[in-house]
Amino acid sequence: MSSDGVVPGVVHGGLDERELRALGVDPAGVLDLSANLHPAGPSPAVLDAARSARLDRYPPADAAPLREAIAAHEGVPPEWVLPTPGATAAIHLVARALLGEGERAAVVGPTFGEYESAVRTVRGETVQVTVLAPDFAPPEVLPDGVVDARLVFVANPNNPTGAHLGRAELDRWLRPGRTLVVDAAYEAFVPGAWDAVDLVRDGADAVVLRSMTKLHAIPGIRLGYVVAAPEVIARLAALQHSWSLDAAAQAAGPVALAEHEARVALLAGVWASRDRMRAALEDAGVRLGPSRANFLLVEAGDGPAARLALLRHGILVRDCTSFGLPSWVRVAIPRAEDEERVTAALLEVLAR
Repeated sequence: MSSDGVVPGVVHGGLDERELRALGVDPAGVLDLSANLHPAGPSPAVLDAARSARLDRYPPADAAPLREAIAAHEGVPPEWVLPTPGATAAIHLVARALLGEGERAAVVGPTFGEYESAVRTVRGETVQVTVLAPDFAPPEVLPDGVVDARLVFVANPNNPTGAHLGRAELDRWLRPGRTLVVDAAYEAFVPGAWDAVDLVRDGADAVVLRSMTKLHAIPGIRLGYVVAAPEVIARLAALQHSWSLDAAAQAAGPVALAEHEARVALLAGVWASRDRMRAALEDAGVRLGPSRANFLLVEAGDGPAARLALLRHGILVRDCTSFGLPSWVRVAIPRAEDEERVTAALLEVLAR
């Protein structure tokens, strides 16, 4: 937090048309690989549902039909679930509900910047648990400074490294009086991933966050949810204002849930492209992170310079300086028809 009490903003991926025009790059011709979306794009059925939403009347103030659809999808009671306008909103809601001023929250990183932002917003103290390249392997035991942490935020798989931790690794971090907050936004992109909601089903002091925007490639529709014990959900819901999710989001959500398995089935091609790209880059001597998700963390020497060079090839990637990794870039796996183009551009830029 700055001296005037303002929490600094968090850098995110996505096209910035003002930047592109300043560089003389036509936004319409840019392949955006900075936001880690499903390369198939949004489902027509989901878009149709959002577009057909009634805008001339209020949607349910508590999004109850969507909550019930999510609960059925997860196989848990509705009182275990809270829909949110994206996973980022859920992160901030958790911090507001479960972290007091001056209390500690551990953040396992390098990782998504919204965890620390949420802690700062409630005037908590962030303790960084930093893992190192290239394996980005987490410690078996959290450091002494984390013993009294009220919350532990961990993204699984992590953004931007793509490292995916097993259940046993997270179980070791559970302690009385400490809530483990698992951001599972990219879990669906990991082949054979274990289900993070099992932590909640098994009675662990855990909160699981899910995003629906990544798998369904609909970041313009803010959709996410929390799964936790009912008493935790009640605390979160008490802080969430009425109509947190608009009519379009509430209409699109159940359709997206119904298409979940079909969307996951399309990922076989993504995993194949990822593995081919990884092999080509490693054969050229490029160092990569351990990603099992739908993106690769690529050591580029100078992340900002590599991002600009790739942008001139019409490819936008994420410079990882804001993650504390200024020599790396994160590259979402493209559609199969763009795979060779992206790999060739990476090899050309990284060879300079």
